[in-house]
Amino acid sequence: MRLGVRDALYLFIIFLLIAQLYVTSHENGKLKREQESIKENLITSQLTHEIFEVRHHAKLVKRLMGSHQNNESKLALLIELNNTKYSLSKLEMDAEYLGTWLGYKNDILLPSGGDCVELLDVVYSSIQSGNMTNKDILLASKGIDAIINFTYVYPPTYENIIKGLNEMNSKCRELLLDADKT
Repeated sequence: MRLGVRDALYLFIIFLLIAQLYVTSHENGKLKREQESIKENLITSQLTHEIFEVRHHAKLVKRLMGSHQNNESKLALLIELNNTKYSLSKLEMDAEYLGTWLGYKNDILLPSGGDCVELLDVVYSSIQSGNMTNKDILLASKGIDAIINFTYVYPPTYENIIKGLNEMNSKCRELLLDADKT
């Protein structure tokens, strides 16, 4: 079988098309990996911003814990407890939602409104009722410390944030269980 000039040209064009298809698919894969990386960086940046917000409110709660005797200080403490609870709930919901968007499984993170949010509710109720005991103050202090310690998650990758949230909620769960026992 003899190949003519025309057949050789067709084979050359087919070769060029196959080569172009290979290069294009390789570039598409590379672009897809870059897009995933950018998406994860954006999400991590968003969550890191929210972590700083939680830290800010938790530190204010920590400062106000010692001076909740007068009505103005008590009101400021209740407001900051509420802000901390809201910021933490938002962070947990966003971490769960954005993790799903990134392709992580839903069971990585406990449902939003975890144990630390519950602990903040308990502290809020005891301060608001005016029946805050030394045991409640200790519980609040340890819970706020757990939240503040979580906010120092480094390096701030999605996996580290989720791991930190789970450890923080675990610590708050232990505190709540200890408070229920006594």
